[in-house]
Amino acid sequence: MENCTYYFVEHDITDKEGWDGWMSSWFDICGAEDMTVDKARSYPEWEGNKCVLTIPTSDGMMTICLWKMPSGTSRDKFQAFIDRFACGYANNKVFQVEQALGIKNLDARGYFSDFINAAQGRQSPGYLDASTLWMFHHEILDPEGFTDWIASIADKINKDCTTPSDCQTVFPAGHKCCLTLFFTSNDMVCFDSAPEGFTQEDVRKADDEFTRGMARNYVYKLDTAKGINAFHLSEDNWSQDAMTWANATVKTAPVDSTNVTMTTPVGMEASQ
Repeated sequence: MENCTYYFVEHDITDKEGWDGWMSSWFDICGAEDMTVDKARSYPEWEGNKCVLTIPTSDGMMTICLWKMPSGTSRDKFQAFIDRFACGYANNKVFQVEQALGIKNLDARGYFSDFINAAQGRQSPGYLDASTLWMFHHEILDPEGFTDWIASIADKINKDCTTPSDCQTVFPAGHKCCLTLFFTSNDMVCFDSAPEGFTQEDVRKADDEFTRGMARNYVYKLDTAKGINAFHLSEDNWSQDAMTWANATVKTAPVDSTNVTMTTPVGMEASQ
């Protein structure tokens, strides 16, 4: 994986009218008949930076983005950039990504190709592996216990999974993951599908039980059809990364011990 630093942003929209108008202006720009990927990327507002994923929540009050920045970009520098870029229409919560599973097909060229297609009336297909995608933001309350729990998941993958697709069995029945972002703070984000017909409360209850009280879990239903580049997320990519991650995870003591060491596998680092 090339040298880069990823940042995840939760745009809590504070001026809906302003935000919608700002987004519409970008669709107008990218919808020009002569628009190309290189031309779209060259607009000065991007400041040479690369967005690789944008998805709004179903209620329209939050939009999440994933940015691929030059290696070593500080959090303060990125925060200043994203605040300029979003023009004051949202409270921009920034998280530096320490490790990622499922991002291998997310790149800027694919992002802008999808953006241009959507702007020119060829709507993005959205997420393809399930009809509904949920975002779980885990605010970790017990870092030590949570680390042990994550290590136990890696251990289960190593012991019970013979193919990458088996990795999805570590989740509650019917739940499948396509993206996991470990942050440098005591937070992480996962994008999961759930059994058909599950409500937001059903999904939250299942996640609370799964994380065993070690995290405060915020659940958001995503509108991937209105997103950009969501169709490059996939369960298969996540599963392949998860198996690589689990195989490279080292435990120096039993899982129920407090002495657990996790290593980041070569090629999986999001920040270098």
